[in-house]
Amino acid sequence: MTIVLVPGQFRGEPHPSGKLASTLLSVTVAGMADPARFRRGKSYVADHAVTRLEVAPGTLQASVMGSRDHPYQVVVAVRLVERVMPGSGEALRAQLTRLTPEARDLLVSCTCPDDDEPCKHAVAALLAFAAELVTRPELLVQWRCEPSGDVALRPVVGSRARASERHLRLAPTPAARQVEPPSPWDDPEWQAFLGTAPPEPPSLPHEPVPIGRATIGLIDLAVIVRSALDQLSADQN
Repeated sequence: MTIVLVPGQFRGEPHPSGKLASTLLSVTVAGMADPARFRRGKSYVADHAVTRLEVAPGTLQASVMGSRDHPYQVVVAVRLVERVMPGSGEALRAQLTRLTPEARDLLVSCTCPDDDEPCKHAVAALLAFAAELVTRPELLVQWRCEPSGDVALRPVVGSRARASERHLRLAPTPAARQVEPPSPWDDPEWQAFLGTAPPEPPSLPHEPVPIGRATIGLIDLAVIVRSALDQLSADQN
């Protein structure tokens, strides 16, 4: 299930565990970015530059306004853990340390041209999401927990895919790479249609061919031309 929300729109009361959840995630983000980029991300949140958040198991998507007319798209993938039941505030509070991801649990992507990891737009997206946890810490459960109970693969530590590389695929195993697909020409009907293989080509002489004073394969073209001209002159005389 995907939850779509506008940052800052929900005006509920702070949850007993919400402030802790928000602080723990903000600390993780602060450890991923340098101080200047972290401050820039906070200013983006304060200026309401993060216009949309989509929360789904393992994926946080955000639209962040920047220097261009249309927003940048941020995707933050997180390594999933076994699902927990939020229960009471104290029960959830006891799970927050396990639910809060570390930097090595995150894979960040943004459509901006910034090569920094993470960029300020990704920092803003994560901080905007952290701010939402103050009143709704159950969003952390929605984002971090595997709904079926299966644990997903761990993303690469600190990696940030470019815009053209955001679709992640599993690499084939060595055994899979060694298996070659069968040739379509091995079919008996094709072999009957093609008939027997053609005979081997006859061997060709490799000795140089004399042309006047020149020899192909031993001298360059200019010498061959001069030899031909000399031969024609001699015939005319």
